[in-house]
Amino acid sequence: MSDWFSTAVEMQREILRAQKAQIDAAQKMLDAGKQLNALQEAGQKAAEANLAVWKQWSKLWGWK
Repeated sequence: MSDWFSTAVEMQREILRAQKAQIDAAQKMLDAGKQLNALQEAGQKAAEANLAVWKQWSKLWGWK
């Protein structure tokens, strides 16, 4: 049978493992959020570029 101190130390280790798993999961979510933000920015730039192309195309054909 293990003593109380050994049990308490093992409990603390398990708590630390669980906290590390939570931190790792949160970091993955933050990284995914950064990637999503970059994707949204790229989409915005593509939409702005598309609008600029249409404006130039319409000017080419004499439309305003």
